[in-house]
Amino acid sequence: MKLSVRKRMHRRDFVQLIGGAAAALPFLELFEHEARAQITGKKSRYVVFIYTNDGVNNPQFWPTSADPTSSPTLKSLAPYKDKVLVLGPKLSGTAPMADTGLTYNTKPAQHRANVCITGSKVGLPLNADQVHAVNKIDGPSLDWTLGQALAKQDGTNKALFDNICLGIHPVGGDTPSEISFDGAGNPLTRYTGAADVTAKIFGGMTAGGPVNAAGAAADLRKQTAISDFLNARFGALKTELSPFDRDVVDRHLTSLRTYEDRKARILSMQSNPNAACKPPASAMVPTDDNSVRTGADTQFLAPFFMQTLVTAFNCNITRVGTVSFGYHGGGGEGGLRMPWLGFNDAQHSVSHHGGGAEKLRKYGLMNAWTISQVKFLMDQLAAVPIPTGGTLLDQTTIYFFNRHGDGNGHTNFALPNMILGGTGGYFKTGQVLALPKTSPTEPLISIANAMGVDLPTFGSGAYVATNPLAGITA
Repeated sequence: MKLSVRKRMHRRDFVQLIGGAAAALPFLELFEHEARAQITGKKSRYVVFIYTNDGVNNPQFWPTSADPTSSPTLKSLAPYKDKVLVLGPKLSGTAPMADTGLTYNTKPAQHRANVCITGSKVGLPLNADQVHAVNKIDGPSLDWTLGQALAKQDGTNKALFDNICLGIHPVGGDTPSEISFDGAGNPLTRYTGAADVTAKIFGGMTAGGPVNAAGAAADLRKQTAISDFLNARFGALKTELSPFDRDVVDRHLTSLRTYEDRKARILSMQSNPNAACKPPASAMVPTDDNSVRTGADTQFLAPFFMQTLVTAFNCNITRVGTVSFGYHGGGGEGGLRMPWLGFNDAQHSVSHHGGGAEKLRKYGLMNAWTISQVKFLMDQLAAVPIPTGGTLLDQTTIYFFNRHGDGNGHTNFALPNMILGGTGGYFKTGQVLALPKTSPTEPLISIANAMGVDLPTFGSGAYVATNPLAGITA
């Protein structure tokens, strides 16, 4: 069939042509190129939510001076003390005062963690099926909400994934362990292992040696030739089409450009083993049954996940990441184990310390190790310069949060939550707050605002908030 642009095209002809063009495109999961825009004003570009469970050893966690890294648990963050904002309670000595700090207006049922980044009512049953059941709640989590909003803001330069959820031993306990939910309240997919991440986030690429550079370049030339031909053909046809069909063509050409950008990025990485966008080495993470059973893999999986998010930010794979450490609740194996610290106790067990010195010692060590992984993430972000000046850390907000204040009493006040990172200059970091009773949903609205997302209200029921947390913006 020969089509002439000198006469109006019939819809049948157009459909046949566009269908043939679409068939020329392979279905590949590739990285999208980002034309980095100049960051203006005080706005964070990236956000990481880090969840840990079972509360903290309060006397060791809370700073008692103006230095937000002066406590035994937080001392590893000292190099970044000007980038740490502790959302603290009022203290009596080293102990939090009841009903101060971030406090749930209505105490959630024991072990429930879902309110941490949803601000939503939780009605999940004990002993629910965490692998096959859909443990639905009544609203989305903030990571999903931000991912959707940022994708709309970024348009054709949007990241490949709206958000990425990573879970370190996330399943177990006596209550469902999901913390991230979509708009319908369904739990989001979590990646729980290095192989999962390499295959599903990085498209099966390896971090090994170079491939045939000449072959990659030839593939790129072929792909570009196809795209150039289709762009020229569709461009010539547009003037002969109805407004509806022109819109179809425009959207199709946008898809072509996105595909070409992704293809160019992955071919470049394949031909250059030193490219910054290659995935972190998964070989560092042990996967043998003994390491997984004892929790020894966590020591390597946690930094692998942190490196994954840094690469994802740098390569426009996502702007929103979530990492959960273990699962909340008792039963089963009792959550995370950290044998490299010199003991095999489960975190849930030591959190029920009963005031015993030995359990409190172990509790503090486990809390401090988790904080060291936050510091590792900050190190990795600080090592990546960005074209607009500064580093990824300067443009990233990290929210560290916990379901309980103290695991022994399942307390719902003095939640040990912090905002960290450069935050694009949005937050007034480098300080310790002594908050009165404050809704944990308020900081979530503040974080949304820091990302340039207007969120006038968030949450539901007793957990709803309609204002950001006052007094924390720069």
